[in-house]
Amino acid sequence: MSDNVQQPVARVAVDMPLLHLDRLFDYRVTPAQAESARPGVRVRVTFAGQHRDGFVIQRVDGDDLGPGTALHQLSELDKVVSPERVLTAEVTGLVRAVADHWGGSFADVVRLAVPPRHAAAEAAEPVHRPALDARRALGVPHPFGSYPAGEAFLDAVRNGGAPRAFWQVAPTRHPLGDWASGLVAGAAAAVAAGRGAVLVVPDARDLERLAAACRVAFAESGFVTLTSELGPAARYRNFLAVSRGQARVVIGTRGAVWAPVEDLGFLGVWDEGNDLLAEPRAPYPHVREVAALRAQLAGAALVLAGYGRSTEAEALLERGWLHPVALAGRDQREVSPVVRTPRDRPDQAGRIPHDAFDTIRAGLVTGPVLVQVPRGGYQVVVVCQDCRTPATCRDCGGPLHGREDGLICGLCGSRNEGWACTECGGTRWRTPVVGVERTAEELGRAFPQVPVRQSHAGHILEAVDEKSALVLATPGAEPDAETGYAAAVLLDGASLLLRADLRAPEEALRRWLHVCALVRPAVEGGSVLAVAPADHPAVQALVRLDPAGLAARELEDRREAGFPPAMRLVVVEGDQVGVEGVSAQLPLPEGVEAWGPAPVLEADGSLGETWRLTLRAPLPVGAAAVQAVRDVQAVRTAHKDPGSVRIRVDPERIG
Repeated sequence: MSDNVQQPVARVAVDMPLLHLDRLFDYRVTPAQAESARPGVRVRVTFAGQHRDGFVIQRVDGDDLGPGTALHQLSELDKVVSPERVLTAEVTGLVRAVADHWGGSFADVVRLAVPPRHAAAEAAEPVHRPALDARRALGVPHPFGSYPAGEAFLDAVRNGGAPRAFWQVAPTRHPLGDWASGLVAGAAAAVAAGRGAVLVVPDARDLERLAAACRVAFAESGFVTLTSELGPAARYRNFLAVSRGQARVVIGTRGAVWAPVEDLGFLGVWDEGNDLLAEPRAPYPHVREVAALRAQLAGAALVLAGYGRSTEAEALLERGWLHPVALAGRDQREVSPVVRTPRDRPDQAGRIPHDAFDTIRAGLVTGPVLVQVPRGGYQVVVVCQDCRTPATCRDCGGPLHGREDGLICGLCGSRNEGWACTECGGTRWRTPVVGVERTAEELGRAFPQVPVRQSHAGHILEAVDEKSALVLATPGAEPDAETGYAAAVLLDGASLLLRADLRAPEEALRRWLHVCALVRPAVEGGSVLAVAPADHPAVQALVRLDPAGLAARELEDRREAGFPPAMRLVVVEGDQVGVEGVSAQLPLPEGVEAWGPAPVLEADGSLGETWRLTLRAPLPVGAAAVQAVRDVQAVRTAHKDPGSVRIRVDPERIG
């Protein structure tokens, strides 16, 4: 409908996250506000006697309000906070879709999509940005086209198409592993088609690498960065450059996936299985799924990329919704380091086996050696004392945790009295202990003349030079090496595999492959030793450099066990009163199972004050299960029932 209406009414999304208020409210637009109160602007309204912020979502004619509503009964907008259109129609649709999918409210999600207003940044003179040179960007070397189906994908994007792919990046320092320039090539193809692009990475280190590739392709003024680390003013200034149509290429961390790029043509997500891409605020969406939703809604091309592969990405590949862009196994191994496991049998090897010392000693001859040590604080699952098989719940298949009074499930909370191992029938169990603290001391004694450097969450080294040194790092904190590491040793692999999380195998492989990408290729003598159970599927996948094989196996295991992405999980957590209240009022759709309510096991093994109700739903009724929980919670908030709860759909951590 035209905005040239005689009695305009603004339909406003009010900043009220309560589910029973998750709808639009009508307000009269005064003559003075007629030009500024446009869809997408911030407004202030009076709601239930209080002043509230909101966004205009629609403008309609007062004559079209429908029966039972008269124009004179509506309150006026208090004011238009700013005439800046910060919420586009495309992002509005995405916000609504994400809220519905994850059981949240529009108000919850729009906070993720639109940064807080910064008045000074809004009033500042816009920075002039010259037009992008698509020919320059298309001429920059990149590896994407060297992968099978890669060039055809880029051709489709250049022609305005919207293909979708999973890019299995080779874990190598060879140019074929240059994921940053590969994603920039996708953005350049979109720019050549007259469209925009958004590229998302997990953290600041990856963002700097991506920014360097963008500078080569687009120059400094040809893209903007969106990340909370910029600070409120700079972040909002860059956001405005996008919303005003001055910037067509956006890179950033998690929040950049919402950037209001005009005519979005390409979305790229690096390291799609990284848990840093999971939003810690309600309703807890993951960038991978938000990007997939946005690509579908906007008609944009999509690339999910990584050295590893999540089960969620594998499910999309199996459905044919994504198409693979990957090297053949032999081609990938030719440009990557050789990976092996110790020759010592597990019962003969110490925590640091002889092969590890030999690998370190040989590597130090030609350069630095990286030693990855899992950090302390992982909650580790219980395993069978006799065969080391992880203990699982007899009720739901979730991981078990040990307590003084027996075994309890970390997912459904049920006690497993009289537990017996499903593999060997044994009844004794143990909890493995990670020995992180001893590593530097042990290696320092073994190599007294070699510098030992450490990189961890509290002190991350960005890079090391080519000189011989031992570099100890926790997963995710590994520094780059100027000429690549001569060798790497992955210690305590069993502890990564035994984390109390169903994602442990795929997460372990993802972290190990990131180490492989820092080591010189095998043709230059690079090698990786994985001190981990050689018969474990994740370790075998590492040796073969085959994340696709592990992802397919993990997905099949999820199907058999009934976990996402093969099923939908809806988890309700909160205090006992709130969770039990939801459970008592919840009508279960047909085919949906419920576990709990039960108290949640804390990291120290104690039963805390948080309670949990878990619903498991087949995919065809997954949306109905989410809606059922939303409806119950909406009634509870409307009635001001006691207790507080939060809803998580397909949580990132399961266990």
